[in-house]
Amino acid sequence: MSRVPAEQRREQLIDATIELAIREGLAAASVRRIADEANVSLGVVHYCFSSKEALLNAVAESFIKPIIAAVNEALEDHEGTFEEKAYVAFKAFSDHCQAQPGRQLLSYELAAWSIRGDGDSARLLYRTYQSAIEKMITEHLGITGSEGLPTRTLARMVLGICDGVMLSWLVDRDDEATFDVLQGFIAVLLAVIEQARGAGFLTVADSPAPA
Repeated sequence: MSRVPAEQRREQLIDATIELAIREGLAAASVRRIADEANVSLGVVHYCFSSKEALLNAVAESFIKPIIAAVNEALEDHEGTFEEKAYVAFKAFSDHCQAQPGRQLLSYELAAWSIRGDGDSARLLYRTYQSAIEKMITEHLGITGSEGLPTRTLARMVLGICDGVMLSWLVDRDDEATFDVLQGFIAVLLAVIEQARGAGFLTVADSPAPA
């Protein structure tokens, strides 16, 4: 039997952890259960990850990539107004999360579990989200912040709203209400950006001021 590369094993264990935790909850995802789910020995799990926390950190990272990829793909070569670009980004985000509710719920469960411990997985998850949103703000929307309103602060605002909106959707699965909230938030966000731009806190490159 050929030897499976360590990186491939790592991906296998991450996938097994996600599948098990979505199906039965994070509390069920003990190292032994994860090994059984992946059909490997406990030794393989310990060889690939130094601890369960390290494995869950890798799970947290794996949540982020497909969401960012979906948003970036939607914005790729998108020609439109500032408002249209913002709408495209939020729509891609919400569509992706709604298509995989189990993963979205698990991300909240993982964050809560982490906060009860050392918080490393939660910090990794949210810092990476914030960095990805900030990159979208600066590169795709052409916004430059200042000491008065750093783009990092703007990214935290966006993440806070998105988090709350998707948590509410998981509770009631009301697509129409979720869409209305995101539309409303886009309008509010654009108004905040316009006001901050007028006060010199933000600049928007090569784009008319948002209406």
